[in-house]
Amino acid sequence: MLIHCLTVRFKETATPQQIETFHAALAALPDQIDLPFHARHGHDRGERPANADYAVVSEFESAEDFSRFLEHPAHKAIPRDAVESFNSVQFMVEPYSADRYQSDHSHGGNGSIQPD
Repeated sequence: MLIHCLTVRFKETATPQQIETFHAALAALPDQIDLPFHARHGHDRGERPANADYAVVSEFESAEDFSRFLEHPAHKAIPRDAVESFNSVQFMVEPYSADRYQSDHSHGGNGSIQPD
């Protein structure tokens, strides 16, 4: 499984409408792209002044699926006119099973994934 983490800084001149258009375009992607992926995204809570303005965390079944996602016309059509900069990181992980999650939490664990 590939995890893709993206942070976004919007231009100081970005309007609320431009930012909402960006958000709506991301929200529409799962219905437009026929790939098995899960994504969560949203505005920063403002806890730290150096944080980005927005973040996306996506899970893909494979690196190949992520590459196909990047090249998909719906992904390329996301409006970027309000964006100052993007930063991202991708990394591979083993799928996290529900059984393992239950085991970590039922024994007082903090839910962190430890190497096998």
